[in-house]
Amino acid sequence: MKSAPVAYFDGKVSTRREVLLTLDGNQVTIHGEGVDLSYPAASIRIPAAVGSIRRTVRLPDGGVCELDNAGLLAALEQAGNGTSSAQLLHRWEKSLPLALTAVALTALVVLLFVRYGVPSLARRAAFALPASSENSIGRESLATLDRILMKPSTLKKERRDELKALFLRLAGPVGAAAGYRLELRSCPAIGANAFALPSGIVIVTDGLVELARQDDEIAAIMAHELGHVRGHHAMRHVLQSSAAGLIVATLTGDLVSITSLAATLPTVLADASFSREFEREADDAALAWMRSAGVPPRRYAEILGRLQAQHDVRSGEAAGEKHPVHNYLSTHPDTGDRIRRIMKAGE
Repeated sequence: MKSAPVAYFDGKVSTRREVLLTLDGNQVTIHGEGVDLSYPAASIRIPAAVGSIRRTVRLPDGGVCELDNAGLLAALEQAGNGTSSAQLLHRWEKSLPLALTAVALTALVVLLFVRYGVPSLARRAAFALPASSENSIGRESLATLDRILMKPSTLKKERRDELKALFLRLAGPVGAAAGYRLELRSCPAIGANAFALPSGIVIVTDGLVELARQDDEIAAIMAHELGHVRGHHAMRHVLQSSAAGLIVATLTGDLVSITSLAATLPTVLADASFSREFEREADDAALAWMRSAGVPPRRYAEILGRLQAQHDVRSGEAAGEKHPVHNYLSTHPDTGDRIRRIMKAGE
């Protein structure tokens, strides 16, 4: 038998009464001035502990007892079939080493989710996006870039036609590449550049065409960008950068949220770095085309080297200044490693 003084409230008025709570076997009794109650131990409820807040015992008729006798509380929980998990959680909460362990485990779960879960969800969401929505996103993104950043190409019509014919050969059979198209633009602010929009739009700047010494180099860049198109890398990058919206869109199937999220796409394309995985996939697409067309991979490596040199020069000239956008190599990291990988593929 265990007893301890407790504060009793009958649940009807706010009057506090000092009484004696006793546990005798499987029976709980409460005695005090004007109070004489008895309940089966299994009928009472003891909420889980929260920090150092005084514990309560909730009675079946709405009454409440407050007590801080740990021994009696433990006996009441055991007699009332209290959950061991709640007791374990309270012990964990009161232990600094265990609390720190919980924080570390939570951080690890978050890191693993960001590293593996978010990319997986982004891929699933990007490939599930209806073609009509992706086409709309591509058109709107191009219109935005034309309004704020780019101007019509200044290349001669004959040269533009040659490049568009080259792009169509790279894109593949008409049926497989339906909707793919090349857009040529003048954009001195970003110099030599190329990037892909959703729906199969590939943009190549006049600066890139002028930097290339032969069409095989331009074709390699186009093949790389088509690799981004087929992998839905632009949408996946935007979604991975907005994990909260991605989770909601993926779990609820709310593709409207994805479309709204993609409104940020022009900014992302103008100044973003794709992941190593995306760059490897796009480079592999370029290398696959070169092997099939009999073009030596060094052609691709050579234009990447020239792009890197141009980037270094522009960076030196702009020392201390912050440009709103960067060139092709700013958005395609690890150029040296990529060139070495490409040259090795040609050995």
